[in-house]
Amino acid sequence: MNKHAKKWGSALLAAGILTGVAVIPVSYTEAASTKQQTAVQQPGVSIQWNGKTLSTKGVQVNGSTLIPVAALRDSLGIPVSYDAKEATYTVGSGYNKLSIRSFSSPPDTYVSVNGIGTRNMDAKLIGGKLYIPMSLLKDYLGIDAQWNAAQKTVTLSKSQLNPITVTSQTLPASSNAKVSYKVKYPQISGSQLNPEAQQAINSVLKKHAEGVLAAGKKMVAEGEATTERPYEFWNDFAIAYNKDGILSVIMQDYSYLGGAHGMTARKGYTFSLADGKLLQLSDVLKANPNYKKFLNADLKKKVDALQGGEGFDKFKELKADQNFYVTNSGVTIVFDLYEYAPYAYGIPEFTYSFAQLLPQGGKPFAGQNE
Repeated sequence: MNKHAKKWGSALLAAGILTGVAVIPVSYTEAASTKQQTAVQQPGVSIQWNGKTLSTKGVQVNGSTLIPVAALRDSLGIPVSYDAKEATYTVGSGYNKLSIRSFSSPPDTYVSVNGIGTRNMDAKLIGGKLYIPMSLLKDYLGIDAQWNAAQKTVTLSKSQLNPITVTSQTLPASSNAKVSYKVKYPQISGSQLNPEAQQAINSVLKKHAEGVLAAGKKMVAEGEATTERPYEFWNDFAIAYNKDGILSVIMQDYSYLGGAHGMTARKGYTFSLADGKLLQLSDVLKANPNYKKFLNADLKKKVDALQGGEGFDKFKELKADQNFYVTNSGVTIVFDLYEYAPYAYGIPEFTYSFAQLLPQGGKPFAGQNE
């Protein structure tokens, strides 16, 4: 089965959203069902930035602390724009940009980073204003957020990111009326980087893109693309973690071969900047030698529950090279389309906080960032 795939913006087009039909994207089903629950909104939350309390208030909804996008623009200086025709907000700059599409009927939002939408992304329209959770700030916008429950205050500050530069590169490929290619990949640089480590990381990321392009060209050579149903091969990336000498990248690929729908694949790469090592889950969770026992038991319950009697294999255990990525929110385990659930479910992924996975006082990446 073809496992190359498309960025979520194009998946939305296939789902009808970009043509004005309020259809929920397949990979957003779980998050959308959560949104349909009755919201329990708490009184205003104070926001502090650079030691100053902002006049704009946040809110708490169902236990999640939400920050108004207007505060990010007016007080934090984060670029925010709005496309009225597409009803879409763009938040942020550089290698990560949030795109937030709003729907009026029913009131809802769809959030993506560089076209990649995961199950951990959310936003809410409240009283005509857009709010995003603290987790999006921490995971993708380079803002740390500390919540003080007793004072109902969230303190925001700039994250101490790795001193690296991330640029986007595109592989050269000729498109025509029967096939289109847009294959990109990140490359990192920095005066403080070990040159060998930099080369090792960049080589892995470029090789991923080259594999997507090579697979696409092979499919074109073996297929029967037409101008009426041209083939497409796209991808994009997001930086999920860029702190403490660790870099975690999400690569998302898409292929369409003229059928009913395309195929999307999501792959995580997590590196140690010190030596360029590609980290496995065991490297991230080294402080807990029993992490597999917990994850295997919990994932079995969650994965088997979503199958709905469709004849898919039951979950047994994590793979030796299990696909995952890391954010400030924790570790996200990723499975492939059709691996354990029908296509309509989207890409199954499950996020666990470091507090769930590590012993008290245990730190992720033990020994990797020294």
